[in-house]
Amino acid sequence: MPLPSQSFAHRRPLIGDPPQTGFVIALCALFLLTGLFGRDPWKGDDALHIAVALGFAREPGWLIPTLAGQIWLDTPPLFHWVASLTGRAAALIGASFADGVRLTSALFTALWLLGSAGAARELYGAPAARIAPLIAIASIGAVTYLHDAQAATTLLAALGLGMWALALIARRPLQGGIVLTLALAISGLGTGLWLTAILLLTAALMPLLPVWRTVAATPRRMLALPLAMLCGTALAASWYVALRIERPELAAQVWNEDMASLLPDSALLVGGMSSWVKVMAWYAWPALPVAGWALWQRRSQWRSPVLTLPLVLMVLLFVQLAGDGIARNQRALPLLAPLVVLGSAGLPKLRRGAANALDWFGVMTFSLLGIIIWLGWVAMYTGWPARLAKTFSRLEPGFSMPFYFMAVSLAVIMSLAWIWLLWRSPRTPTRGAVSWGCGMVLIWFLVSSLWLPWIDYGRSYRDVARQLAEHLPEQRNCVAYAGLQESQRAAFYYFAGLKPLAYASGSGRRCSVLIAHYGRGGRKPALDAGWTLKWEGRRPGDRHEHFLMYVKNTT
Repeated sequence: MPLPSQSFAHRRPLIGDPPQTGFVIALCALFLLTGLFGRDPWKGDDALHIAVALGFAREPGWLIPTLAGQIWLDTPPLFHWVASLTGRAAALIGASFADGVRLTSALFTALWLLGSAGAARELYGAPAARIAPLIAIASIGAVTYLHDAQAATTLLAALGLGMWALALIARRPLQGGIVLTLALAISGLGTGLWLTAILLLTAALMPLLPVWRTVAATPRRMLALPLAMLCGTALAASWYVALRIERPELAAQVWNEDMASLLPDSALLVGGMSSWVKVMAWYAWPALPVAGWALWQRRSQWRSPVLTLPLVLMVLLFVQLAGDGIARNQRALPLLAPLVVLGSAGLPKLRRGAANALDWFGVMTFSLLGIIIWLGWVAMYTGWPARLAKTFSRLEPGFSMPFYFMAVSLAVIMSLAWIWLLWRSPRTPTRGAVSWGCGMVLIWFLVSSLWLPWIDYGRSYRDVARQLAEHLPEQRNCVAYAGLQESQRAAFYYFAGLKPLAYASGSGRRCSVLIAHYGRGGRKPALDAGWTLKWEGRRPGDRHEHFLMYVKNTT
């Protein structure tokens, strides 16, 4: 009979090294579904993309995206097509349309995680496939964008699946060809032909590598790549072709914008380099440092897809993004895709000191942030500590934190699970990925359960839209707008069904109601004596946004 110590030594580790597949899937599912539900459309891209999806649900036609009744061509419509379906499905079961739309973000993010895991498995082996999703969900800069209604998730899905396909197609041509066709279709229908061109260029470079040609030596295998590229490109361009047949002037606008994105401005590329480095230094943590270590460790394999595939894609994306404008958080999102795959090779190879430092930094950071989130909730609910409670109250005047038993209970369970994980998880070379992935889930879960009412109060336009609707005159021919941002028009369309016309247009000038907005440093619009100010309002916590409603005198 084995001694107790011997029996314990032979038990299967709680998480393992690398982490077990079931654990990684469960953690990623929890990450994807947390924070999607029970909130209004938030100011910014969340409200914008929800309103575009709602346009497909309310208005006739599925070819041309619209925002509050006006044509909107910032991105192709794949995300909004799918989001319209999931939004309507959510409404059928009693959830909000906005909750259903955000499920589409979770779907495309899941495709990104799947593609990243597949690419990592093909390039670096099975252990890397379980590391890549953990690095992806741990990325500091991506967490909020991945849980809003965000069309950029199609971009991540296309990149993740594209890397998987190009790593797989030489060895398994049928499966790789299907995945590559899907990736190209998502890129063109969801992001734009500029991304399709980047994926095609990367695919065309792969057969130049000696290792790739050795694996795909037979004619049948060599033929799979060009066939998949051809089929994927046809699907990617299908919306553009349909638009060109129906509305050639709109198709020309889309084409010009795509070409402008694809051809970088050299002056912007050189001048904005430092800003991109500053953004990526924190935005892509911890993917960036472990990807850099992988490049150094595998520098002798520079003629193999092991390095060339993610590195070429990284360079092409960086040149396109940096040459298209200044660094902004959302615009850096696609750079995470190749970094995550590279990082899955670098993290298990970290030296012991670096691995322990990464783990320790993650544990301390997320534990401290968890304490701060709990303290903030206590301050908002009880008023203690008084100084902290006053800060929250000043940021969102008039807010009173409700007590939701289920949300608080789940937050307690999640916090205890974090403590238990730190106590039980073995110290392994990949523990850093586990602590960062679990830590990001912990923080996002606590914010989404404890602080969600406070954030929703500050970022929703529900109350402003209600006041506006109450003051709208029943007798009106149409409503015009001046100075409204896209997300504000989106929110008014979602909450009040308003489809205002631009006041600068000829039809807008004939409207009997005008909704105006001015921000920091702005002024009220200069109107003639024929207009009367009927209502003025703003969100309680926003001192810079001011909304006004004017009614044209009829006498």
